[in-house]
Amino acid sequence: MNLLQFFFIISWIIILILAIDISKKQKFNALHFLVFIFIGIGLLIFTFFPWILNAIWDIFWVARWADVLVYASIVFLSYFVLLLLSKHIENKDSITDLVRELAIENSIKEKLSSKYCFIIPAYNEWEQVYKTVKNLLNLGFTDIIVVNDGSKDNTRSFLEKFEDRIILLNHYKNRWQWAALETWFEYIRRYSDNEYIVSFDADWQHDINDLNEFEKYLWDDVDILLWSRFLSDKQLNIPITRKIILKLGILFTFFVSHIRLTDTHNWYRVIKRKTLEKIKITIDWMWHASEILDIIAEKKIKYREVPVNIIYTDYSLKKWQSSWNAVNIAIRVLWNKFFR
Repeated sequence: MNLLQFFFIISWIIILILAIDISKKQKFNALHFLVFIFIGIGLLIFTFFPWILNAIWDIFWVARWADVLVYASIVFLSYFVLLLLSKHIENKDSITDLVRELAIENSIKEKLSSKYCFIIPAYNEWEQVYKTVKNLLNLGFTDIIVVNDGSKDNTRSFLEKFEDRIILLNHYKNRWQWAALETWFEYIRRYSDNEYIVSFDADWQHDINDLNEFEKYLWDDVDILLWSRFLSDKQLNIPITRKIILKLGILFTFFVSHIRLTDTHNWYRVIKRKTLEKIKITIDWMWHASEILDIIAEKKIKYREVPVNIIYTDYSLKKWQSSWNAVNIAIRVLWNKFFR
């Protein structure tokens, strides 16, 4: 017995012991157990019957029998990388669920019943969100839910000044906008009887006057309004490169979700309360906007695009995501749709 055969035997024994132990503890399913066993048996067979590798060599036309092991190893490594990636995403989702439940449980549980419920995200922008909340309250809106998504500045302390007039949900760890959105939705599912849910930005780039026009669009057979920047007659202060990316995003959304839109990633939306029961956000970071469109198409939620006036300021323009994030969004949407 040579050194390589001895190494294969020891490796097979270790794999077998690990497979049996993990299977007993029910830490992975039967398919993973069979994969472990298959790898172990393959090592054992190739150790004592190396001529089998020569036969495989002839079938696949590889230069050397050892190449068969290399190629097989690459396949199995790719499989386990995908498995680890899936587990990583699952662990992230578990952390987010915990953060969400803590935020809801530690908040004021108040039954909301006015016509509109505003939902506002806040992360390290205490001055802007403070002004936005104050303006909405001054305009007479009473049901406002703000998610402080793990801010490290004065956001929480400033929002607590309105604690008797708004619902403040605090994420103890930053989980990005998608998690904040689902936290709002879950709170509303439990404690809201509002007629309409309005997603509003913290930096006041959305024009509150647009709400005066939206009711003529929200007919009885429409469940969600998607506000579009490109249906407005007003000039938009958007760089040409960003416009091209947004147009490519429209094409991507059509091919992936089979839904025709003029604007794909606009945070300004109005949703009927009953429609929230059909929407469950699972994609993190900024990719959730594409997932919402996918859900609308898949569950045949009735929607309509309406024009809005977006107020671009130096502050809001600085917050724009890098154009390369469009590629990240596309990759993540495809992963979630076809592999998750």
